[in-house]
Amino acid sequence: MSLRDNYKYWKITNAGKKGGIVKYVLQSRAFLIVILFFVSICIGLAGGLFLAVLSSTEEIGNDDLEFKNLSSIFYDKDGKEIVKVFGYQNRITVKLSEMSQYLPNAFIAIEDERFRDHHGIDIKRAIGAAINYIIPGGKQYGGSTITQQLIKNITNEREVSIKRKLQEQVRAILLEQKLSKDQIIELYLNTIFLGYDAYGVETAARTYFDKEAKDLSIAECAMLAGIPQSPSKRNPIVDFKGSKERQELVLSKMKEQGFITEQQYKEAISEKIKIKKGKIVKVARQSYFIDAVCEQVLDDLQSEMGIEKKKAQEMLFNEGLLIYTTMDSKVQNAIDETYSPKYPVFAQFSERSVKPQSAIVVIDNSNGYVVGLCGGYGPKTGVMTFNRAVHAKRQPGSSIKPIAVYGPALDMGLVTPATVIDDVPITLGNWSPRNWYKDGFWGLSTIRKAIENSMNIVAVKVWLEVGGERSTEFLSNLGIKVSDQDKYSPAGLALGGLTNGVSPMQMTAAYAAIANGGYYAKPVLYVKVEDKNGKVLLEKKPNLTKVMDERAAFVLVDMMQDVVKSGTGATARLSSMPCGGKTGTTSKNYDKWFVGFTPYYSSAVWFGYDEPRQITGGTNYSAKIWKTVMDKAHKNLSIKDFVEPNGIVTANICIDSGLLAGDYCAHDPRGNRIKKEMFIAGTEPTETCKTHVKVNICVDSKKLATPNCPPERVVSRIKIQRPKPYTPSDSSAPLPKDIIYEAPTRQCDIHTGY
Repeated sequence: MSLRDNYKYWKITNAGKKGGIVKYVLQSRAFLIVILFFVSICIGLAGGLFLAVLSSTEEIGNDDLEFKNLSSIFYDKDGKEIVKVFGYQNRITVKLSEMSQYLPNAFIAIEDERFRDHHGIDIKRAIGAAINYIIPGGKQYGGSTITQQLIKNITNEREVSIKRKLQEQVRAILLEQKLSKDQIIELYLNTIFLGYDAYGVETAARTYFDKEAKDLSIAECAMLAGIPQSPSKRNPIVDFKGSKERQELVLSKMKEQGFITEQQYKEAISEKIKIKKGKIVKVARQSYFIDAVCEQVLDDLQSEMGIEKKKAQEMLFNEGLLIYTTMDSKVQNAIDETYSPKYPVFAQFSERSVKPQSAIVVIDNSNGYVVGLCGGYGPKTGVMTFNRAVHAKRQPGSSIKPIAVYGPALDMGLVTPATVIDDVPITLGNWSPRNWYKDGFWGLSTIRKAIENSMNIVAVKVWLEVGGERSTEFLSNLGIKVSDQDKYSPAGLALGGLTNGVSPMQMTAAYAAIANGGYYAKPVLYVKVEDKNGKVLLEKKPNLTKVMDERAAFVLVDMMQDVVKSGTGATARLSSMPCGGKTGTTSKNYDKWFVGFTPYYSSAVWFGYDEPRQITGGTNYSAKIWKTVMDKAHKNLSIKDFVEPNGIVTANICIDSGLLAGDYCAHDPRGNRIKKEMFIAGTEPTETCKTHVKVNICVDSKKLATPNCPPERVVSRIKIQRPKPYTPSDSSAPLPKDIIYEAPTRQCDIHTGY
């Protein structure tokens, strides 16, 4: 309405009033002055507010542009990514040049179409957003540019206020003067939250499509670009339909803005997108193996680099370390498949209120690299939880015998596989050890037989020859420290009743030394740790220490193969790969072990309850678990045998004397007692068996015949003579099983000649 029209309206409405046009003009001028006055005040206030905001706004500094919350990535031995762990945000950064060219354009198309033209603020969108904010019922939409969204991601400021918005705009303008558009969009794409614990497009690409950002199709780029509007509710895992609708809008925008052609648009719209099953594992749900790696890395950051514990934790979980582990995914998969509710050993306990537990460790014999482990059966619900593979210290039972008794005895030259020990009752102070078998005592037995059948009396007698000092030292060299209380305890060191117990990790590493020719390697869970820029922080290489003669180790390996061929560990015998090992069961049946090795790997399995209680049933569940895992782990590996070192010889010996076979050894009433045995050169016997003897026996008295016995009542028999006669303490004392084959010591008292 013009000034003249205003005057006409004023004249009609003010008819009869004095002043006419002059009064109108005066009043209009007054009105204008008032308006101008208020406008001036508003401008002044706005200017003052702007100046106040400007003076209180801190510019985004270079430190703010550094990524501080980056996921650490763990790789297996072949360089394949296993998992990412993170403390605050799950993020992997990627350079713009390493993304699909359509990825930044997809985000620009839907989030900030004038990104390449503005200087931090899109005036058109900002005004539109302001008007809609003021008008009641107006359509709400964001006026933030990509630069402003980056500012928000960096500062993490979410307050809804004019001051915060003005500060964001000021910072955006200043940031645009500092960085190029490519730098800004790269930072934005690495900071944006895209749902499902994924921060940044690289993490999101791996989370949703199991791809790297550089390999994404146009359709996949558009789907990621559609997520920021509602990342938690409208991502392709939670709501694929809604995510697809949003993706089609992004594709439409990309076509309108010339980022893709009509043909590319049609192809992308019709592309069938495959979503990755599952999700990135959070740190709280990481595996026992990764827990163990984290623990070793944290220890080494502190001990080798002098970093305090809190800082070491910050580095591990928030600074994007690259950790190259020793895990063999094939072995770990075999473990994971076995330690599942469906595996028969665990399934049979599924209905019980108290369920047993188990743990396993598998180590590469040649270098000490841990290739797989599991610290417990059942769901793992926490981060760095109790890891039975590493932390559980339980009594090992008879599985201690090869490393506390027979290993040092062979290494010291005290015994050979043919050495014969009499399995008869003994008493040490107020303690009398017992065997596990019901018939009590077996009499004259070789070391090979004793290992094969886990004979307790023989183990105790050999340990007494070795001595507590040497036994303890031998274990220490294998990474097992024992208490002073156990140092001179045959029940502890010879039979595995250790006060402090041992872990599956310790047992596996100790057995690996036997399989590796007597060379021990401290268990290693990673080979290298790099920072986010690829700088090496930590590095581990195999560190082998000789702990026993390689020939003694080979002889022990050979004897332990009999355990799985025909002894107490037959349940663990593998389908095709040569293997050896030892069972272990503790008193009251609280713990069951099987520790064994192949030419490739060594492994220990423990089975029992966290709070010790009796395990029902006579089955060694550990041996079953060991076989299942190791059969799978060795699938497709070349079958090979243990390498025999120089200096091994063989000889035919008598298994009742341990000496060279004599004329009578093949005619024992139990059958041929001659066996081909191996020895470390120089330890083979040189004397002939004197245990087997030919005696004349009177059939009437069952005693040695005398000249008075009628010839027709005398027979010749092959019997045994104990090197040291066994005399029971009383008539009720148990007798060894072979006593019936012993030659009589008394002469016939029936035929006297009188």
